[in-house]
Amino acid sequence: MKNANLKFFELSPKYERDSIKLGLSRITKALEELGNPCENIPAIQIIGTNGKGSIAAYLENILFEAKRNFGVTTSPHLLDICERIRVNKKNINKTDFEKIYRLIEEKFSTFELTPFEKIICCALNFFENKKVELLILEAGLGGRLDATTAHKSRPIIAIGNIGLDHKEFLGDTIEKIAEEKLAVIEKNSIVISCKQNSQVENLITKKVKEVGAEIIWKDSISNSYELGLKGIFQKQNASVAVGAIEALNNLGFNINGTQIFEGLKKTSWKGRLEIINFLNKEILVDCAHNYPAAKALSHERSNWENEDKGIYWILGVQRQKDFYAILKTLLKKNDHLLLVPVPNQPSWQLKDLSQIKEIDLQKTIEFKTFELAIEYLFSLEKWPPNHPVLTGSIFLVAEFIKFINKQNFKY
Repeated sequence: MKNANLKFFELSPKYERDSIKLGLSRITKALEELGNPCENIPAIQIIGTNGKGSIAAYLENILFEAKRNFGVTTSPHLLDICERIRVNKKNINKTDFEKIYRLIEEKFSTFELTPFEKIICCALNFFENKKVELLILEAGLGGRLDATTAHKSRPIIAIGNIGLDHKEFLGDTIEKIAEEKLAVIEKNSIVISCKQNSQVENLITKKVKEVGAEIIWKDSISNSYELGLKGIFQKQNASVAVGAIEALNNLGFNINGTQIFEGLKKTSWKGRLEIINFLNKEILVDCAHNYPAAKALSHERSNWENEDKGIYWILGVQRQKDFYAILKTLLKKNDHLLLVPVPNQPSWQLKDLSQIKEIDLQKTIEFKTFELAIEYLFSLEKWPPNHPVLTGSIFLVAEFIKFINKQNFKY
């Protein structure tokens, strides 16, 4: 950022996480002061534990193919905060972001807005200026008290997989977490959901009946569609996105089958089951950061050739995550664990593994940085038969991609 007054620390992942204060009163007041930007613009609000970013990416590409004028806000960002605010697939430029963010900082200094709330204010303000006709709002955390819910016009609710994560904020059971997320469903909401576990499905059905909404359950999308994102689980995310588009069509948007087909095919989303080439060697990166995502990654692994010969996992997990569940899900016989810290985040360490009997400590090495783990891989007599996998946190993946980009530039 060019402006020295912009608070760099406010935009760091650690500060943003440490500043989480769920609630709608602060942002509702701020949006009123801003003149309620985009007040009457309909939104597709995306909730869930996993798959929200992928659903948003599919929607974005379909709408782009249909040449609609739309705004998207997602979180967290991978490499650049401007990724969080996009109009017609184009990031907000740094100058505009800085200008709006500074305005909100100065105007609402007494409101004690969280960094996430400020960014949502920035997004809606920017979208208003761009005169968009539709919004895609990815909820940050939960739903009931999430800043995206301050936007009143949310006729379509798209639901990704709901599982256990963020227990410290949303509750320690799947029921409590689901109830927090499903609180966004209101009278006449059109709710699109993939298949969930039976507890969650029952809660969705109950909520929809309670408030007088409509639920549309979506099976995995058919093989007649080609998806731009890799992974078996993407068939569910794509199906939810298509369901949301069909709901939009009922509101008069008229998006045709060809636009849907092409949008799904052209979708990309960095850091998700992405193969990265470094010095002519392939490393797979994935942002799996919780148990449900680890389960999906493990399921994906079962389709890899030679997977039984073992995988080298470069794994970094934030301290608040369910490390044991992630490890037990990912690690199989013949696997090797290269444990690394998530840069600039409190992370799990080797000394924390002593209670996990399933972990073979003979095949586990701890490194002070992920760069040292990469060096270790290159020092092996032979590159592993299966591409190593770097995973555990979006922040680890982001720093790795930055590192790779710098190194590839050197060479």
